[in-house]
Amino acid sequence: MQNWANTSNSTPAEVLELHDEFKVIAAPNHPKAQKLYAFWQEHAERGIVIGRDVPSRPIADILKYIAVYEPVNDAADLRVRLAGTSMRRRFGDDITGKLLSELFPPEDFRAHIEDARLSLVEGKPTIVDSRLGSGAVEQMHLEGVILPVLAPDQVTKWVLVGVFYFS
Repeated sequence: MQNWANTSNSTPAEVLELHDEFKVIAAPNHPKAQKLYAFWQEHAERGIVIGRDVPSRPIADILKYIAVYEPVNDAADLRVRLAGTSMRRRFGDDITGKLLSELFPPEDFRAHIEDARLSLVEGKPTIVDSRLGSGAVEQMHLEGVILPVLAPDQVTKWVLVGVFYFS
């Protein structure tokens, strides 16, 4: 799979092409991913509500690793409503307001949107181990935690994603 670190001001020469090898795993391994997952589990029965539970003190130290996505066009795509500063490491710029389809090439977009839809429809988390590289060189190793949450209206389903880097 190929991913692209893309920015709104990119020219084709500035786009960093990365090969993305990722797999779904049963539980988070990264300590900060474990913290986010535990926070979600503590609130799973009533649901995490953006604006009420996030942001909050118990996870203040990991907010920079979190993005919030709003489904658009019947969840055919997702719009980034909020993106922590560490997302710049992956994408090279602030991704707030972007659509997921703008951030990934078509083949990777399909995989990412399916993981998010699974969380939205089933109300269950998805944990992904991802290794991004250029050629044979690994550029990033990260763990993604995809969680179903509620919008501020406490009815609409959104997605909260934590992206935690190993190196």
